[in-house]
Amino acid sequence: MFKKSMILFIALFCFSGLVLGQSYEAGSDYRVADREQRMTDQPKEVVEFFWYGCGGCYAFLPAAERWEKDLSDDVAFERVPAVLNPRWRIHGKAYYVAEVLDMVEEIHGPMFDALHQDRRPLNGQTALREFFVEQGADPDEFDKAFDSFQVDAKLRRAENLARRFAIRATPSLVINGKYVTELGSAGGPDGLVSVGNWLLDKDD
Repeated sequence: MFKKSMILFIALFCFSGLVLGQSYEAGSDYRVADREQRMTDQPKEVVEFFWYGCGGCYAFLPAAERWEKDLSDDVAFERVPAVLNPRWRIHGKAYYVAEVLDMVEEIHGPMFDALHQDRRPLNGQTALREFFVEQGADPDEFDKAFDSFQVDAKLRRAENLARRFAIRATPSLVINGKYVTELGSAGGPDGLVSVGNWLLDKDD
């Protein structure tokens, strides 16, 4: 009788854990930034640091796109290209050129495909211009944006944010301006979304 009661108790305990949802720990699943820095005026925010050359970012892309669509209206979702070394700067510039040209939808996913599926070396202005034109950009408008103060200012902001949050790998998420989690510590794309959702609700 006692054994059956214990089995029932353990089963109920495990079930209640599933109902309440997963819990995560600072230091293993995420870390807390030294000081909070919000980047939007929304009550909650998700900031994804990515690099187009990153295989993990490419793997996370479908989950990130689904997640962005499913987030409630009080959550802002912002992408920031991680500029962790000089070699990554050109891809950060590509993202902000797309932003200035209002072509993020046309460029973001196809840029990942071009690099990881087609193995195109999109590592310079000429190659990027050709790629952007294929997606519908005007070549002169591309060059104008590529050399603009606006794009350079956005890049400097991205570099400062990566330093501010001590971003060490991609993809990384900064949640509500103070919690940082990475693909490796979260256990993959779906895990990264789960940790992100949990952190969004942590301060409620």
